[in-house]
Amino acid sequence: MVVWLGGMFLLVMVMLLTARKAMQSGAPEAFGILSDAAKKFLPIAWAAMILLGVSGAYFATDHWGIRPNISFTDYGRFMQILRVKTFLFLFVVSLSLLHDFWLGPKIIERMEQARQSGEVLPQSLARKLARMTAGINLLSAVTILVLAVYLFRP
Repeated sequence: MVVWLGGMFLLVMVMLLTARKAMQSGAPEAFGILSDAAKKFLPIAWAAMILLGVSGAYFATDHWGIRPNISFTDYGRFMQILRVKTFLFLFVVSLSLLHDFWLGPKIIERMEQARQSGEVLPQSLARKLARMTAGINLLSAVTILVLAVYLFRP
């Protein structure tokens, strides 16, 4: 979880802002650095999400004895938090699929074309959506971490 969140913070809060400032000052290689960092982080992020999903399902079923029929009929505090946490995890996975395999590659391709042809880098809706999905994903992942603490704290 730490590597996943740390990588997300690095990409969203540091690399993106640095690349944006460099691109505004006319350094087109800044986008390539951001793109390379994101491509290297992608397998780590997906491995972390898979590991978190599998370990969460394991702990829910084996450690706490939660079965699917209990998930929707128990209205205790623990189950409410666990349901919200599960929903947020599925939301993060869905948004990551959208961002990592559709929006991101589409934007990278368009930015490379613009850079190679010497055009001004476009400020498109897709770029704004990609930034927004990355930010929402980061916020959701932090919320999942906070909810994990609330599962065990009164």
